[in-house]
Amino acid sequence: MAFLKNTMFELAVSNSVHNQTQHIPGKFGTGTGENFAEADCSAGFLAVRNGLLPLEGYEGITANGNPILNGNSWYMNACADGNAGGVYGDHTGIYALNNYDVSKAISTNGKNIWNIGFDTLGLGLPAGERGDFCEIIIGEQYAFGNGNFSTVPTDSTYKYATVQNGLLVASTSAPAAGSGVYFEILRSAPVTEGSTNWGTKYVLIAKRTAEAA
Repeated sequence: MAFLKNTMFELAVSNSVHNQTQHIPGKFGTGTGENFAEADCSAGFLAVRNGLLPLEGYEGITANGNPILNGNSWYMNACADGNAGGVYGDHTGIYALNNYDVSKAISTNGKNIWNIGFDTLGLGLPAGERGDFCEIIIGEQYAFGNGNFSTVPTDSTYKYATVQNGLLVASTSAPAAGSGVYFEILRSAPVTEGSTNWGTKYVLIAKRTAEAA
């Protein structure tokens, strides 16, 4: 899939010093294992883990008939909804792409690559590349671009956002009990990159609904 426009992700207010496994490496796509299909992933796109990746350099090699897997590098699939992470409590099992890459120029013969240190805000993860995914933790604040919403908040009455197929859906009403992870929209703010107006970000705080009776 093509990268979405005006997507971004920031870890705004975090307890990350004590959550050292909050960030994990992964490849984005559909399926897992031999059935994994690589795909582009936009900044801030929400995903869930779906099995460990093979240890790099040992793909296709087995030990006692089993593949040699990396201990904490994952196949990542689009997050269907607020319960898709399957983790309860403060941890959610839902991750946002927080890619730390820079723009690159590649020579026509493909042998040389140059890193370009500008226009790096909101870079997506190309299909087949490993990127960094940040787990959404209840009570932490995150900033997403307006491109991360399938339904964008248009005024201050939009106070909530639920998760649907990797994107955020803004709403004027709180989600129903049992919907799982959702976000409260705290504020919006302009984003600049250098001296250029990039767009709008929304600062959200992660929450979880009560379980349905």
